[in-house]
Amino acid sequence: MVKIGIKSSAYFGLNDYTTGLKKLKAHGYDAVDYQEFISMDSPLYSMGEDELSCFLTKVASAAEENGVQIYQVHAIWPTAGDDTEEGRQKSLWYYRRSILGAKHLGCKRVVVHPWMPHGWSNGTKEEFFEINVRLMRELMPAARECNVYVCLENMPFRKGETFSTVEEWLAVLQEVNDEHAKACLDTGHLEAMGVDPYVCVLAIKDYLEAMHVHDSRRAMDLHLFPYQGVLDWEAFVRGLREIHFDGCIALETAVADGVPAPAKEPMQKALALLAKSIAAQVE
Repeated sequence: MVKIGIKSSAYFGLNDYTTGLKKLKAHGYDAVDYQEFISMDSPLYSMGEDELSCFLTKVASAAEENGVQIYQVHAIWPTAGDDTEEGRQKSLWYYRRSILGAKHLGCKRVVVHPWMPHGWSNGTKEEFFEINVRLMRELMPAARECNVYVCLENMPFRKGETFSTVEEWLAVLQEVNDEHAKACLDTGHLEAMGVDPYVCVLAIKDYLEAMHVHDSRRAMDLHLFPYQGVLDWEAFVRGLREIHFDGCIALETAVADGVPAPAKEPMQKALALLAKSIAAQVE
């Protein structure tokens, strides 16, 4: 059965997780993308290992009590400075900490963004390939020790730029060649790249372990609700159906904080219904 989930920040922050988990379950979600590891300023990074374990075990217990699976963890973004070796070493520490956190949460997946030593501008394809093979290989020992999949996410590079094709993304994972090296498919990023979602899903099927589901408009990363942008949802669903996808439709969008209270909860419920509709079509 295909699950539906949503990013944790749509319902709760670091400390209000019990109420948030209860509410997102009531709205119909089965799972959550835990995003408290995104900011390098998160208190999770300054906790000692025993304190971290204690805190995250409580979060995991609350999730279990409410019938919610912590399906994936989102590691840091932006990273610590991909253009220097010092920055890359720093980001590796944060990534490994997220992997350890996933273990304490009873979670099997950590989503990481690729290293981008030239930011959003072009570097050479060879350099980008080599540096991200290195990133994934550096994380494999921690992934194996914690029994976690490290899921490399596609980014919204414009068509023709480095790492803007499914083939380049897939080539990194194939080169790493480790059962713990997987993919996180971000649908909004895919649309920004101008890639057919049906073609992408079929190409990445052997590595597809996590998703960030939202809509966008070409060359922009807007994190819209599904069907508010220009993504070909029929093609996306058709691809997932053909590969017999049975994971989680994990939304990376949310009702804006500024929406007035009387309207916010109905909109949250409507968003969950959208996710359910996509999951039902896949099934």
